[in-house]
Parts: sequence; structure tokens; C-alpha cells
Amino acid sequence: MQQDFLPSKSMPRPAWARHHGRLWTFLQALGLFLIAVVLAVTLKNGSTYETGSWDEYSQALVFGRMLQMQQDQSVPGGFMGVYTQEWGDTENRYFYRDNTPVDVQDYQSYTHQSGLQGWALGILNKVYSVFQDDGVQREMMLYTTNAILYYFATLLVCAALYRTAGALPALAWLAAVCLSPGLQTGMKNLYWCLWTWMLPLLAGIALCGSTIRRGKTPVWAFLLVGVACMVRCMCGFEFVSTFLILCEMPLVWCWARSLATGGPARVWVLRMTAAGASALAGVAAALGVWLCQGYLYYGNWSDSLANILSAAGSRMSVSDDAVREGVTVGGVLTKYLVQDATPVLTLGGLSLTLGQLLGITLAAAVLSAVVLAVLKSWQTLRLTAPMLCVWGLSVLAPVSWLVLSKAHSDIHSHLIPVLFQFSAVPASAAMLAVLLMVWLRLGFGKVRGK
Repeated sequence: MQQDFLPSKSMPRPAWARHHGRLWTFLQALGLFLIAVVLAVTLKNGSTYETGSWDEYSQALVFGRMLQMQQDQSVPGGFMGVYTQEWGDTENRYFYRDNTPVDVQDYQSYTHQSGLQGWALGILNKVYSVFQDDGVQREMMLYTTNAILYYFATLLVCAALYRTAGALPALAWLAAVCLSPGLQTGMKNLYWCLWTWMLPLLAGIALCGSTIRRGKTPVWAFLLVGVACMVRCMCGFEFVSTFLILCEMPLVWCWARSLATGGPARVWVLRMTAAGASALAGVAAALGVWLCQGYLYYGNWSDSLANILSAAGSRMSVSDDAVREGVTVGGVLTKYLVQDATPVLTLGGLSLTLGQLLGITLAAAVLSAVVLAVLKSWQTLRLTAPMLCVWGLSVLAPVSWLVLSKAHSDIHSHLIPVLFQFSAVPASAAMLAVLLMVWLRLGFGKVRGK
């Protein structure tokens, strides 16, 4: 019989864990969280002096909101904002760091998103202020918290990847995160809160895990996908197509795996559809919250709706000429996939651009497929398909935003490389690890067509 390649496996567990499943799950999560803490502290992600900063312009809105809450001020709607005339004025950061007294009348609300992260971090900042009055230290504490949460989310993804593909792909994914300069700088950012970008993907993983254990999908798993997308959208609707695709990635893996092993695949298509509907419902719910916030701010529904349509239109391709003329989808794709020289992986003096990494991964996948076909190792070829699907979707996810919002993407050239580093780069590393496992098995003669 053909040996199963990439067999599903569970995490190693002691004998007592068989009778204390919930406790064992908690201890596993706690262990991963402690590893996340070690990574954030060791790699100094909480310090702008050690690992730099990213998109200070947008962060000003969060610092303004945290300062507002710190001084027990409020304005209708609960949006983020600034105490200066200019959006993105970094002076707001220094107001926060120095605990500068501010006048509530000077606050300008940023009504182009709900600003959930500003409210949540404002609460956390007040908690931290009980122990630390120094704004500089509180800022580092907030940065470190964001980084810990991102590593924790990453480790949860790696744990799922270990169960389905093995240790090497899981370690490759984690290594890519640690070696991606954009992620190392950006995971601390208080405005983008990169760890919330992981929530739809984690919700999809939870859905698949519960389905495999139970043999059917519980209702709460579908609801979790919707909630994850809602939370992400309440922190900003930018890149929404990316996250809607990412929440489907684990389901696509299970579908491809079922096809490869002769299992029931059709039911996974139905689950994909249901998960997609739940994700869209989450987006709609976030829009509803935003609309209500706008009503509190403007005092009427029509102005609130007009604000939402204006904010959405400025980011979508339907109004690109009003943002930047002459931008084409092909031009934006070429800009980031071919021409962009931003390093996406660095180790010592070596670095790879996005185009180079994707080219290497694609070439390795094609070569491996040809060799497996020549050797008639059809089962091995089929069982590499799930990881290939994940890799393809991880590239398609950010590409979808370049198509949906080409002018917005063309302008924000500091954001898009990080969007690819968040999904396509670690997935490429995992894909290369899977292909390496294929070649090692071929080299030792363990995988042969029969």
C-alpha cells in the first residue's frame, strides 16, 4: 500500500491527558503563550529603538484616543482621533507619552472606521497606568502586548500546521515570521494590530478542528468565523478581501485532503459556503456598528451612511480616479510582485524579495510535480495538493486587495509588502518545507510509485 505522506498527527500528550482533555488544552495554550512572551522579549519587538517603528502616521489616531480615555474625556460616536489639526500628527504620541493635559474641544474624530482597537487599547492603557505612570513605559508595554498576541496567534497556526503537515512546515512558518522585517516592525503597531489579521484564519482552523473531532460542524464554529471577521473589520475595513479569503484556507486544506485520500469532499464545499456566508454576515455586522456610531456622531442616519459610502469609495476601485489617476491593476501587480525590492526575508547579510521568494517556491513546486509524475508517485503528488492550495490562497489573498483597491494599494506602498509578509511569505516557507520533505523521502527511496 502507498505510504501516506503528511499524515495527520496530534500533539504529544502524557497519559493523564486522556482523562483531562480540557486541562491539557489549557496547558498547551498556556505553553504557546509563554513561548510568545519569550519571542517578543527576546526579539525586542516592544522597542522602537531596537526594532524600529512602522506607520507612525496612522498610530497617531490611537494615541489620541488613548489620551482621550486616559483623561476621562469623550465625544459622540467613540471614534479614534487626534488633538491636533493634522491627521497623523505624531505630536499626539508625545502628548500621550508626556501625559499632556488636553482640551476635549480640540479632539477631531476620525469617522472613517469604528476604531475598536483604539477603544480596546484605551482600556488596556488605563489598566497599565495603575502600575506605570510613565507614558513611555506604557507605550512599550502596549507594543509588547501587541507583539505577544501576534506571536501567540502565529504559534496557534503553527500548531495546526504541525498536526496536518508535520514539524518542519510548522517551524518554517514560524521562522518566516521571525525573519520577516515588515512583521518584526509592524506587529507592534497599535493602529493596524496585526494580530487581529490572524483572527479569521484562526477561526477557520477552529472550525475544521471541531469538525474533524466531532464528525460534524457545530453552529458556534460558523458563528466564530463571523465574529472574527466582524472584529477585524471594526479595526478597519482595509484589506477585507484578504481576510475573507484567509478564513477559508483551512477548509480548502480539508477539502483537498479529502480528495487526495478518497474521503467525502463535497461536504467541505458546503462548509466553505456556510463559513463564507458567516464571514460576510460579520462584515455586515461591523458596518451596522459603524453606522450606529456615525448616528451618535452626526445625529442622523443619512450623514452617517454618506460618511461610510465616502470612506469605502475612497478605497475601492470604483472611485480610483478621485484618488490617483492612471493606476491599473496590471501596473499595481507588477509594482509589488516584480519590481518591489523590499526584503521579505532577511538572515544576516542575505535577503529575498517577494518576487524572488514566490519564484523559487513556484519553480520548486513545478519541478517536484514533474518528478513525482515521472516516478508515478501519484499519491504523494495528490497529498502535496493541500499545502499547494494553502500557498496559492495565501498569495491570492493580498493580490485580491490590489485588484479591489488598486489606487489605495498604489498609494500605500509601505503597507502592501507587510500584507504579503503576513500571509504569502510564511506560507511559501511552509510550502518549501513540504517540498523538502518530498525530496528527502525520494532520496531515501521511501516514496515510490507502485
